[in-house]
Amino acid sequence: MPVIAALLAYAALLGFAGDRVLTRASWASRHPRAALRAWHACAFTFLVTITATLVLTAHDLWEHAVVWLFHAGKPQVHAAYAGSWHIEGVADGAVLLLLLAATAVTALAAHRFLAVRRERDRARLITDALGSRGAGGLADVHILDDAEPTAFCVPGGRGRDRIVVSRGTVDLLTEEQLAAAVTHERGHLRLAHHRMILAAEVVTAAVGWSGALRGYAHQVRRLSEMAADDHAAAVHGSRTVASALLEMCTVGPPAEGSATLALSGPDPAERIRRLLAARPGQGRRLLPVLIGCATATVLVLPAVMVLGPAFAVADTAHCLEQCPR
Repeated sequence: MPVIAALLAYAALLGFAGDRVLTRASWASRHPRAALRAWHACAFTFLVTITATLVLTAHDLWEHAVVWLFHAGKPQVHAAYAGSWHIEGVADGAVLLLLLAATAVTALAAHRFLAVRRERDRARLITDALGSRGAGGLADVHILDDAEPTAFCVPGGRGRDRIVVSRGTVDLLTEEQLAAAVTHERGHLRLAHHRMILAAEVVTAAVGWSGALRGYAHQVRRLSEMAADDHAAAVHGSRTVASALLEMCTVGPPAEGSATLALSGPDPAERIRRLLAARPGQGRRLLPVLIGCATATVLVLPAVMVLGPAFAVADTAHCLEQCPR
């Protein structure tokens, strides 16, 4: 029971306090890639901790595994994890809840994945049918004959990725600004932001109704745009990226759940301000290292809580076998 209580408290800390702390963290916009890792670690550990809580509550399942893996005595294992706590039917309820939750999350993920794939296939079909390939530095870019300025990428993998700009964007931006916009979209594809966003949307849809991790999906989209901005700024300079984004702001951001990743994504005003305030080498400092250490600690703690008692009672079965009756 103490282990289960500790896991529940840790899950609540991550899902509620962790969500609020990361949402309000001022360092996140300065180090978006580190912040993304922190968000993913928080969400992943929250789900693992909830799962571990249900598995431990279904104590027979876990206790048999510990007895076999650690050669531990069954009474010692039961005392370490359940103590004297026992309520009839709780173990069976925990197994049922675990199965229902796994089924629901799998169905939700499959539904969202198929919807995103359909939207991307439609965007790719339109691009291939109506777009033309650029030249020179834009050889991998599809240009749509559309007067409205737009720039986005369509993830697909295995040669199915598309970077798309409209004729309106080509006419609106300078050559350097256009190159920065394209590099921004290449950054999205290179850093696999589409996978991060899909995972965040599924998790938020699954648990956000409870108040836990409700900022996860929005923050991942926001920080992904900042990380792509930094990717472009490393090549073309922060002011060039900021000026391109400022010009494209007249288009307005895409829908929050869009399957494509557009240059004029969420929070463009904040992104422009941070780009104009950026200093050379700002991202290469001690803070990202500290954030990485904290992220690793968040990931490791549930394993310590779950496996600690198992190591403490390891080989006690051997002791029981040798003790006189």
